[in-house]
Amino acid sequence: MIKYENQEQIIIEIKKLMLEKHITQRQLAAALNITPQGFTKLLNKKNFSFSDAKKILDILGYDLFIDMQSE
Repeated sequence: MIKYENQEQIIIEIKKLMLEKHITQRQLAAALNITPQGFTKLLNKKNFSFSDAKKILDILGYDLFIDMQSE
């Protein structure tokens, strides 16, 4: 389980999962029905959302689980 700290961290974790699964950005873009450039833009957009992460994680075979906890 990964503790969310910021959107950059989520993107880094997604890239790690891509490496583990040996899936390229081009392959993931095709699965999302977007261009490789569109996939890069998706990862780099300022408002990368949990919805964006869920779409990618679904393709990679992972669930996005949100657990709210007080500090």
